[in-house]
Amino acid sequence: MTSAAAWTILPLPEGAVEVHLVRRVRKSIGIRIADGRVELIAHPRISQARLREVLLARQDWIARHVVSQREQKQQLADLTVLSYLGRELPIQLAGGLRRTARLEGDVLQVCGIAAGDTAGLQAVVTAWLKRQAQLCFAQRLGRFAAHCPRQPGKLALSSARTRWGSCTARGDIRLNWRLMQAPLPIIDYVLAHELAHLLHMNHSSAFWAETARLFPDWKNARHWLKQQGSSLFRFG
Repeated sequence: MTSAAAWTILPLPEGAVEVHLVRRVRKSIGIRIADGRVELIAHPRISQARLREVLLARQDWIARHVVSQREQKQQLADLTVLSYLGRELPIQLAGGLRRTARLEGDVLQVCGIAAGDTAGLQAVVTAWLKRQAQLCFAQRLGRFAAHCPRQPGKLALSSARTRWGSCTARGDIRLNWRLMQAPLPIIDYVLAHELAHLLHMNHSSAFWAETARLFPDWKNARHWLKQQGSSLFRFG
């Protein structure tokens, strides 16, 4: 990796990453990811505007590889605790043949997983979080929708790496299931953000005013996501 100063910063839900530009005679534009930053390799004649275009087009791919590299560095001990609605739950392996998880008091019991089976543990906990997300998000959406002049459409889960939620022109809303690991006010902020798009499909001052009407503490919640959002990508 080059030691030169970063060319730009690419914001990702997992945390911003540095992008270093390397000029080299070659036919295609190359992207290399290592040590938590991105290296963009391109011919000297390729414009910076074109490079930014390629960077944004490959944003999801970059996010997946950044997360994958970070996960590879994590030890198995990192998977002994789950953040659930902002509180830490110990993960306890239990017997049984069926792979499932259940909440027992303040402990998440995972059944049917052998000690050391990291992939299996990841899959079971992810499935459990998605089930909880379906229930929680629907309940919170109903609470907010009662105060919206325009009612939302369908609600679905998202596994996106680069956004926490989305709202279509039809009013359908998708929320990232990983938000179940965040404190409840963070979920409420993302919901309010997407519901505000029912009236304003942009990020104008009117949009932020509607977000504030639905969720007054949105600035602190957005700051939390920028600072802590990377911690929500340990599973899935």
